[in-house]
Amino acid sequence: MKIDKLHIYVLMAVAMALPLIAGCVSQPPIEQAVLCNAVSKTGEPLIVSDNFTPDVKTVYCSIKLNTQSAKSTIRADWYLVKSDEAGLSDLLIGSEKAAADAPYVVFAFARSDSLLPRGDYSVNLFYDDKPVQSVPFIIRGETAAPSVKLEDATMSTIIDVLSGKPLNSVSVFTVESPVVYGSARVSSADFNDEVIARWIYEGGELGGEQKIAESSLKVEGREYLNFSMSPKAGKSFPLGRYSLRFYVGDIEQLKLPFSVVEAGLLPALYIGEANVYAFTDKEQKEVNVSSRFSADTPEILFRAKIYNAPPNTQVNVRWIIVSSDEAGVDDYQVAEDKNIVEGTVVVAARLATSKDELVKGDYSAKLVFNGEEKVTIPFKVQ
Repeated sequence: MKIDKLHIYVLMAVAMALPLIAGCVSQPPIEQAVLCNAVSKTGEPLIVSDNFTPDVKTVYCSIKLNTQSAKSTIRADWYLVKSDEAGLSDLLIGSEKAAADAPYVVFAFARSDSLLPRGDYSVNLFYDDKPVQSVPFIIRGETAAPSVKLEDATMSTIIDVLSGKPLNSVSVFTVESPVVYGSARVSSADFNDEVIARWIYEGGELGGEQKIAESSLKVEGREYLNFSMSPKAGKSFPLGRYSLRFYVGDIEQLKLPFSVVEAGLLPALYIGEANVYAFTDKEQKEVNVSSRFSADTPEILFRAKIYNAPPNTQVNVRWIIVSSDEAGVDDYQVAEDKNIVEGTVVVAARLATSKDELVKGDYSAKLVFNGEEKVTIPFKVQ
């Protein structure tokens, strides 16, 4: 706080009886320093506390100054004093410096993705690099229960476009993969709850750990939350180790590790992609990859890329009417395409109507290897 010098001189002239030594007494630079969960726009503490839970997002230190000067600085060193839980002591976990030119100076310690270990902490404050005060605080208690519960998380190369449900489960992808999917089933959540997905490159040809993508979805009644990542246009996925991490309220809930390898290292009969689709124009240039098709669609097509098939592998695509009130049938096979393949191949099949329209109902396309069903892709004709 600035005090006009002339005003001081006038006061001194009026109060001549006061001992001269009284004018030499200096006040400490910091009037008050407190920890809190929030501060006002001017830096004043709003929710003062010295106890926080391990999932606290940010701890603020609000400092009220007696002395303000643009030439002076305030420094805050954040210390983990002792944590039996983490087996750590006297660890510097953060340091900040700011000009001492405002009534309030605020420092903030923001937690990383990991929970803070329970234990004793302190903020050590320095004015012009001279220690002036230490403010202790404690991390203890339990984290808040997440509002969203996720289960059955998996990586996949194929999903149900309609529901987001994964149709296979893998932990390895090829550099040629057009897209990588990560899904989790929502067992409980509020409509507006949000889940964040962070794609992490953990190591390989790009070097060390780094975040490469992030996206979020509101639950909004979904049974499955599905996130996807594609390589940059004209590029392929870098070789290496990855993980997909799901967060609710900045707290990590699930972690799915996976890797990207050369195609030759994939297991036998690996399904790199599979989908049903239809052309939307007569020139067959525009494609609709969907789970819903109109009954007047001339034909519905199936495509799958299969890696490292042994010699004489029998690959069939079966077209099934799962249920149709219009036709009065259930689990009825309407067509089957048969192939003998070897190596890495693209398998294609088609379902065409012999009448004016396809029968309305629930369908599926089943990919079968040597008599064993591997993937079932559901779709509707309406």
